[in-house]
Amino acid sequence: MKDTPTKCPRNAVIHSMNRRCANHDYNAPDTYMVTIVTNHRRPLFGTLKGDPTQPLHTPGCAQVWRSELGNIILTEEIPKINHYYPMVEVWKVCVMPDHLHIIIRVNECLPKGKKLGDIIKGFKQGCNKAYKRILQISDLTLSPLFEENYCDKILNKYGQLDHWKNYLDDNPRRLMIKMTNPDLFTRRHFLTINGQECVATGNVLLLNIPDKQFVVVHRKDSDTDYQRNMAAWMKCGENYGVLVGAFISEREKAVKKAAIECEYPLIQFTNEDMGPFYKPHGQDFDLCASGRLLLISPKTNSFKKNKITREECLHLNELAAIIASDDFSLA
Repeated sequence: MKDTPTKCPRNAVIHSMNRRCANHDYNAPDTYMVTIVTNHRRPLFGTLKGDPTQPLHTPGCAQVWRSELGNIILTEEIPKINHYYPMVEVWKVCVMPDHLHIIIRVNECLPKGKKLGDIIKGFKQGCNKAYKRILQISDLTLSPLFEENYCDKILNKYGQLDHWKNYLDDNPRRLMIKMTNPDLFTRRHFLTINGQECVATGNVLLLNIPDKQFVVVHRKDSDTDYQRNMAAWMKCGENYGVLVGAFISEREKAVKKAAIECEYPLIQFTNEDMGPFYKPHGQDFDLCASGRLLLISPKTNSFKKNKITREECLHLNELAAIIASDDFSLA
């Protein structure tokens, strides 16, 4: 099992169940992680059970107890991929209640005229037949087992294969946490701002709102300046815009408090280290869960938990100003 990445422009990928890399040769040797989802997200492949706080691969940990259909797909239909396409190996499978993740390695060029999509199409057809066999029906009008199409990710960097395998192993635990804590679940996002790699948690869709106002209060600002700016910031929120800032000084914190009371959305830059198990604190936790807050932190920061220097404040404010600018784009 060799972790050999290929090159695929990230901006050429369509993020949907028709996710494809433009100009990629899906007939040639490569490694993919394919995701296939059941129609209407029906949990036909199994049931989540266990304790998500237990370590992976230990008794009682979160796992999927596969249904009859889930077992047949894993033990009968998956092996057929290699049977019909000997040049293709299935390296890892994750059966979830309503979807499948499959890591597929194409070792040699597929037969002429065949592509990855043909492999997935044949696999789906086999699963559909198994589904009808279990239901003991032959009705051709039965809705297909899966949604149309599929999503694929192409191995394009070293270390990505291990990341995929870990992702598949941890999938049941993450889903169980999400299902048992639907209002508190958060997710980490990775983005680059003016060359600075950052980690974010909360509602990343706030970045797409066009009207953003940078919030900063300078020491030299008079009370009149502050009140005038406050009125403009509140007007932005009232008009469904987003306030962006580090909210470090007392006056900036007052702006954040006023925005929260009015239920306006916020993007806040922070000095907190957003590691794999990070979750926002106090009120920020609820704001992120409700979609009203996005927290962003520089990925490789040297910030101390309870202390922030003037230089670090300036850096956070610089990033916030870039986010709020009219020409900002993540692309």
